[in-house]
Amino acid sequence: MAMDSQPLKRVVTYICGNGGPLDEFNPSFVTRQKWTPELLYVLNEHPMYVGQICSTLKIGQKEAVKLLEDLIRINAIKEESGVYYVNFAVFTKEDLMILTEATEPIALELANYIYSYADKVTSLARNFSAAQQVGVEKLLFAAIGCFTLDWLGLKTLEEEGFLITSKPQPGNRNYLLFAREEMDRDVAMKLYDKMYWGSHSDTLGKYVFTSFGDHCGARYAFPDILWSLMGSVKALQMRFDYPWWAAEKVSAVIKLLKEKLLGDAASLLFKLNIEGPTLVEELAEGYDGRWLQNMIQLLVDMGYVAREDGRLKLHSPVFVVGDKEIIEGIGDAIIPLVTQTIRRNRLYLEKALGDTAPTRNKVAFNEILNEAWHWIFAQTNKILAEKGLLHDPPKRRADEARYIAWISEFSFPQTS
Repeated sequence: MAMDSQPLKRVVTYICGNGGPLDEFNPSFVTRQKWTPELLYVLNEHPMYVGQICSTLKIGQKEAVKLLEDLIRINAIKEESGVYYVNFAVFTKEDLMILTEATEPIALELANYIYSYADKVTSLARNFSAAQQVGVEKLLFAAIGCFTLDWLGLKTLEEEGFLITSKPQPGNRNYLLFAREEMDRDVAMKLYDKMYWGSHSDTLGKYVFTSFGDHCGARYAFPDILWSLMGSVKALQMRFDYPWWAAEKVSAVIKLLKEKLLGDAASLLFKLNIEGPTLVEELAEGYDGRWLQNMIQLLVDMGYVAREDGRLKLHSPVFVVGDKEIIEGIGDAIIPLVTQTIRRNRLYLEKALGDTAPTRNKVAFNEILNEAWHWIFAQTNKILAEKGLLHDPPKRRADEARYIAWISEFSFPQTS
């Protein structure tokens, strides 16, 4: 009896930048279609003709050509004389081990530098508007981990010419596309657990909702749960031939729900930030009673607020406009350490990553260094969290990531 063939290896794609609406130019949608993760894995190993792709994936030529056309449309692959090549950085499992080994000592060096400023940044964080209700470690998790090392760090390193954070893409988008080899859950958990590097943000008027943490599970937060709702309707339309007119009408209703929920949640959170722990009855003005009760229960369950002695209080950060100056002060202390660290280690990283698949596939090093910086600051955040300077988010459920979420009245350039 013939043995079952081994399942094909796959990649997981992600972007730095803004992929835009879920349409035929959205890199996340296009690269996650059936057979596309497998196709990108084999093309990353070596370029192929259509016939080789069909034979390897065991799919028909019509299906293969459609996948290739979709990927060419977003500039993820290129074609030369009938041969197809990957056109962005795809990291194999072996590459990820090299990345880990190369970036660990740099992250430790940077974490030690930052930790030497612990008293200064902690003193600054005690001036945040939410510091009377929310622990300083949570505020610094956002201020150092996300605002400074992620957003301002990427922006500064781009300005210094070390890396790029995005580039113009088809469909009037700006982003960098990346992929990593998909691994067994146990292996992935060991590699990615407490790698605090992923920010998700969405804006409603002057409010910015952000979640930040690792990618070892789902995020029960804004904007993630609302993105899932919006994405599910688009998926129906594009994957299962759901009528476009019906999908558009349902999407319009979900958008209204999103605006109502985020707007009311923002008002409540900022009210708690100003007034401190508050009785629910004192929050009722202007809200339908049943809507308010359900919204509060959701915010409690998600961890934005907590019940204490019959009152509601903040459990996650809220940042007002005046808090931006404090974050900039923290950045003034830390960003010079970032640029010095990368300046010292750039040539070492280029050499260490010289035999990875992205380098072999002629991806520009300033794109590869974007990924390397993510590994450096993720491990830096992990070290600082384990030292106690930053919050170390618990894994509340087996299938949930480690992260926290917050709301702010301002933003910084967001690139991841």
